[in-house]
Amino acid sequence: MTDSNENSLRNMATTLLNMLRSASDPTAQRQNLPSAVPGHHLPSSAPGHSLERTSLGQATGVQGHGETPSCSTSIQHNMARSFPGLFNKKKGKGIKRPGAKTSSIIFFLLNKPMEKTPKVSEEMTLLQAGLGKKLIPIPHDASHKEISDILCESYPKLKDLEGAWLIHKAMGGAGQRKLNLVTPEDVGYTGTSLSKSWGGRGYLYIMPIQQELDTTPLPFTSKEFQGMPKARCSSCLELIPLQLLTNHVQTCMTMSETNETDDEVTILEDDGNEPKSPVGSDQNVSCPMCAEQFPEDSIQMHASTCGDEESNSVILAASESPSNFNSTSDIIKSLEDRVDQSKTFNINVTRDDLYQRGLKQWARQKQSSPKNRLLVSFIGEQGIDDGALRREFLTEMMRGLELHLFEGDAHQGKNPKYSISNLQENKFKICGEIIATSLAQGGPAPNFFSTWSYHFLCHGKMPDKDVPEVTDLEIQNLIEQVESAEGEKLPEYCDAIIACGYTGPINEDHKKAITDAIRLHSVMRLIPMLSQLKEGLSVYGLDDLLPQHHQALQQVFLPGNLKQVDADFMVKALSPQYSEKGSLRHWKEVTIINFFQDLLQNLEDQADDLGGSSSAESGPKQLSLEKLCQWISGQAHIPLVETERDRFKIIVNFDHDCTSRYGPHTICFPTVSACAVSITMPTQHITSYAELEELICQAVCDGFQFAKH
Repeated sequence: MTDSNENSLRNMATTLLNMLRSASDPTAQRQNLPSAVPGHHLPSSAPGHSLERTSLGQATGVQGHGETPSCSTSIQHNMARSFPGLFNKKKGKGIKRPGAKTSSIIFFLLNKPMEKTPKVSEEMTLLQAGLGKKLIPIPHDASHKEISDILCESYPKLKDLEGAWLIHKAMGGAGQRKLNLVTPEDVGYTGTSLSKSWGGRGYLYIMPIQQELDTTPLPFTSKEFQGMPKARCSSCLELIPLQLLTNHVQTCMTMSETNETDDEVTILEDDGNEPKSPVGSDQNVSCPMCAEQFPEDSIQMHASTCGDEESNSVILAASESPSNFNSTSDIIKSLEDRVDQSKTFNINVTRDDLYQRGLKQWARQKQSSPKNRLLVSFIGEQGIDDGALRREFLTEMMRGLELHLFEGDAHQGKNPKYSISNLQENKFKICGEIIATSLAQGGPAPNFFSTWSYHFLCHGKMPDKDVPEVTDLEIQNLIEQVESAEGEKLPEYCDAIIACGYTGPINEDHKKAITDAIRLHSVMRLIPMLSQLKEGLSVYGLDDLLPQHHQALQQVFLPGNLKQVDADFMVKALSPQYSEKGSLRHWKEVTIINFFQDLLQNLEDQADDLGGSSSAESGPKQLSLEKLCQWISGQAHIPLVETERDRFKIIVNFDHDCTSRYGPHTICFPTVSACAVSITMPTQHITSYAELEELICQAVCDGFQFAKH
């Protein structure tokens, strides 16, 4: 019922409106007559108006001609005010979509692939070449192609890359910083993703993937500088981009002074002849710092980096020149010189689960760097780190890294374990930092790498020889299954073979191709782990030394090159503090030294029977030469530097008076001072070889803590 009344009211209002329009417009009157609402009769003409037929066939009112549109509009407005629900146009109920948001992002176009942000001097060079940083507005709803077009418009040289570029970002901080990839989405970069990645701080670096852009300085009238504010140089009266004006003024003044001096000299020497023209753009000028000749259009770029090149060359000549490294010991000593002794890198851990706790504390350090002197303390112990605790910590960490992050044969070398979780947690980067710190601060060498993984660390690519050996147990099992499969059994492993990237025929005739593809897959997937590890090696510049001295350093990284701790090394290092010859005390002391030598030799024989060192797999109660050496000195390895190796001594003291200090007692254990590399033997409790072996075994396996009791 309500709808019926509303329709009736609407029809009546429409009829009234037509009548009013007809009264003011005779043309509308005739046009609306046929469309009158049924049941209502309209007059044939409005009273007070006469109609005339014009030559154009239009009916025009004699009175009020020319005012009809405004009148009709006024009537429409009045009706809309009186009946807003009927005569106002209904608007859609949907929410009006706002305009696309735009973020002004600071981009920085690099000229080539690089791992770190450019230096300040390099930034000016790039800016002069039309690269460098620019503030570019990016709509949030822009697609990858639209973003590419916007960037190419701001950086014309970017078109030369043909889309082969990626976005990187550097974390906060001062100086040169590591560039991290901003991973594109499956549809490429979008305006929203770039806005979130930028976050209103720093720059987004556009890095070429496989090409290098030209860094020759462009004329100031180039398209790259059109959007920059300009100012006029007072010397040459040329409009210069404001960002480049400071450098231009210095160069322009130097050039003007040089030209004036040349003119004066020319006039004096030519004796009235026509003076020579000043230096032109096609002639060379001298750099005021290095005095070398450069073209005028490139002297500015050279001068901005000349000081850096000179200082870098001095540092290289002083500490990193390849001619200074005659042996592996020289390289290790150069790493020791790079340790910042004025600051410390503090690690506080407990001995329980030392590797995991040490890895966590290492990663947590925010206010210091591994470049500083490592200072280790074991929570709840009285020992003060004077070098021994640091060496012990690095020894345990290196052993833990080998056990948890690498796999394979210890004699042939190990590969990194394939673990995306460890990669995401940056454990391989921490591994590289610990390795570099261990070499620089007296720790053991990482001599457990396989040949191909060491080759990748040195040269950044796979070796050209045969496919490397597989260390992953699952991949090894798959290779064995493929090699032993016969007839129709081979297709059973089709899914596993295809998952390794092999797309060729799967039959017995192609077994070698299949197994080679599986081996290649097993090592190719380890490249991200090795790349992250190499990043950690850069903490002491070790990543730069590896390609230059890969032959000298391979004995540090590959197994079988470094001499392990043996009985001869330990016996030669013994320095007993004997009592007066001929005395009873001297006789006891010599006897104990003989027992100790027998113990060292027996431990070496036991290790040989087990096929090598038993320190890593023997368990806590098993005594070995490595454990004994680490208990006494804090390290289980022979010093890497020859001079330290020659100075390595184990001082043996003898305690003859324990009864007078402690009263009657039945047992005393040998004690050590790892920082002083000394051991004290209780002579009253060592009367046989069996007693010495039992006391030392119990002391070593249960007495690593620095405590009095």
